[in-house]
Amino acid sequence: MQRIVVSALVPPTPEARELVESDALLLTAPDDLPGVLERLQGRGAHLLLLGERRHASLVRRHAALATDAGHPVAWRTTHHGPAALLLVASQVAAAGVDAGIAVVIADRLLEQTWSGAWTPSVARLEQPQVAVGQHLRSWMPGGNGFVVTFSGPLPEVRAVGRASAAEPVVARGEVYGAGIGRLPDAARQDVLTTAGSATTTDLPALALDTRARVGVEGAVELVALPVEQRMELPPAGGRCGVCDALLFSETCPFCHVRPAAVDPRGALS
Repeated sequence: MQRIVVSALVPPTPEARELVESDALLLTAPDDLPGVLERLQGRGAHLLLLGERRHASLVRRHAALATDAGHPVAWRTTHHGPAALLLVASQVAAAGVDAGIAVVIADRLLEQTWSGAWTPSVARLEQPQVAVGQHLRSWMPGGNGFVVTFSGPLPEVRAVGRASAAEPVVARGEVYGAGIGRLPDAARQDVLTTAGSATTTDLPALALDTRARVGVEGAVELVALPVEQRMELPPAGGRCGVCDALLFSETCPFCHVRPAAVDPRGALS
């Protein structure tokens, strides 16, 4: 089995590190380019980098540095916020599976996890796009704020009171966030409807860079993982001839090469 180390590229806090960090999971600020290699401490492991799409250029630089240092590296960027990346990375690292399987699990969790935020204002929100009327409403007094969906094929902003289930529609567990008690009752119900969840849990360690992601101090980032954690893997196509990770696609997610098939007579096909 090829060992995997997962690095969530999020601005870490001591509380977040205490919650999830381990030998298999590192938290590293996106702009701390030496950080991942320094904390790998020469361990010869495969590396999976998870970062926000707004940090895509930094994620690629981390990947290039780790590759130059001899690590097989796979990376993913997503519209999920930092709290979602932390929880997804934690799930992948805790699975204790071959590096090739870890990438499959990460892709599934990134697709099926709901992440978003409750925010009193969308005046400085950059992604997803905000309608002009919503901008104007942000400057008006009163109201219960907005529920923002970062994840899925259709990230969106909805004023509280106009909730609908987010795509993909998946049964999800508790909605986690730091400061959930700040949500008005109507906003809490909209969050549960949007996420496909039944309950909320306050997790202070998820207070990660909310202002940078949402644009305002009072926002609460929110995450709900899929209830069904079991998954059927697609048939494995052998192991990568370069890094020995199990293969579940035409090219290795770490080496980015397509293995040559050999027919029973020994000729390359």
